[in-house]
Amino acid sequence: MKNKDSLNTQMMNEKLKGDTFPQEWEEFLDDDIRSFFDELLYETGQKKSEIIQKANIARTYGYQLMEGRRKGKRDYYILIAIAMGLDLKTTQRMLAVTQCGGLHSLIKRDAAIIFAINHQYDIQKTYEFMSALELEPLDDGSEL
Repeated sequence: MKNKDSLNTQMMNEKLKGDTFPQEWEEFLDDDIRSFFDELLYETGQKKSEIIQKANIARTYGYQLMEGRRKGKRDYYILIAIAMGLDLKTTQRMLAVTQCGGLHSLIKRDAAIIFAINHQYDIQKTYEFMSALELEPLDDGSEL
């Protein structure tokens, strides 16, 4: 997945330098949410059920998110990324595939999340870290 993403990004950046907007968009953005998660799970040897439980997301809703049947809030996908132990590059790719917007290091809350991901914090440690910084913790929907 990593080489493919890098290659696609480089190819698309070159195409966007041209005089016309590329018409073969599907060639570059061919990942759908389900196939993206299926490939990640295969590569990491993890199971959806384990990830959803670690992320503390309602079971049915978690499956719907990872299968692309529902679109969740950005925080849900970040929780999934942390539960999966993803690196920052893969997390950013997940946020792009799910059309949630990437993490930005100049936004304090996002910077804290990036720090947590870079230091492989789990969900609980991320929550405690963000709370200590007086930042809004990641929303898992548990208060609904």
